Order: sequence, then C-alpha cells, then structure tokens
Amino acid sequence: MNMVDGLVDRHPEALVAGVIVTTHRASPYSSLMARTDRSRRQFFGLVAASAAWLVLPTPAHARRLDPAIVQGGPCKKLGRERTVNGVTFACRKVKGKLVWQRLKFATVTDVVTARVLDSSALAVGSSAVIDVPLPAGGTTGVVVTRTETGLTALRVNCTHQGFPVARAGKVLECELHGSQFDPATGAVITGPATRPLLNYSVNETDGGIFVTITP
Repeated sequence: MNMVDGLVDRHPEALVAGVIVTTHRASPYSSLMARTDRSRRQFFGLVAASAAWLVLPTPAHARRLDPAIVQGGPCKKLGRERTVNGVTFACRKVKGKLVWQRLKFATVTDVVTARVLDSSALAVGSSAVIDVPLPAGGTTGVVVTRTETGLTALRVNCTHQGFPVARAGKVLECELHGSQFDPATGAVITGPATRPLLNYSVNETDGGIFVTITP
C-alpha cells in the first residue's frame, strides 16, 4: 500500500472527484504571528485616534470655564481687579504664579446714604447683596434683609477674615470657613467668627430702600 492509498483508507472524505484534498493544522508559530498582526493593527488604530483628538479643535461646550474669583485662585491678567459681593480682588504675582488677592476694605470716611433697592424687589424672608459706592472711591458691600418686623442692613464682610457672606437657607453664611449669622440681627450663630456683622441704618420711603453707611 502506497502513501496515497493509506491516506484514502484512513480518510475517505479526503478523496473528492479523484483529487486528494489534504488538511493541516496551523502551526503554533503561524497562530502567534496572526495574533501579533491583530495587536499591531489595534495599536496603530489607537495612535491614529489619539493624534486626531490632539489636532481637532475642542468644542466650545467642552472648553474649561474661567475659575471662580476666590482668594488664591488662578487669574490671567496681572493688575486686573474684580469686585465680588463687596470684596475686591486684584490679580497679583505670588511665587511666580498669577493669583487673586483680596484687597483691604475701602475706607469709609464720610456718611453715605444711598438708595439700594426698590421696595418691591425684596420680599419678606429674603436677602440681597448690594455694592454701595463710596465718595472716596471703591464700594462697600451691604446685605439687606426683609423680615416680618422690618428691614436690616449688615456689612457683607464676615468678621472672621473679611470674606463675603450670602443667604443660605435661613442664615447668612461665609463662603470661606462657613461662619453663620442671623440675617435679622447679624448675631453669630456658628463660628469660627465670634463678632456679629456690622449693622447699618436702613429705612424705607417713597417706594425705595435706603442704607446709611457710617465711618
């Protein structure tokens, strides 16, 4: 028996139309090469996608917005000033970086009375922060609150480190360390502040709310 006869005896299906059809298993080496080729194609596909991401412009909605203006936060233009709730910040270079620095409070040298709101703009139980211009320049921030018994006007600056307070539920809360104050009196509710907010004189007449700032 020759080799072909033996093959046909063992595998009759290999004889098709008088033609010997032989099959073989892929060698371990060829399987490895196929996997390597697929990995190479996947790698170059990822590289191409990454390059396209770097080159294409970032959509407008995905661009990072300017950070909030806070003490020590990054700024972009040296010397720029911004006033936030009665506190003025200036862009300064500190240790080689441009950051926002809180400026000293504007000095009140004269008595100032200013109309700060229309009466209809302040509902019972609400507060509003207003920047009142000063004759000597700058502004001072005031928190005006309408309660069931009348109006109160308080300096916006927390008595702990001078950062502005804002209405948070039923209290005025400092944005920096969380001190809380009674909006009707300025009294401390929660520290670290230990002194009440400064009170200003406030009255309502002719459909307007007037605050008097004193030195």
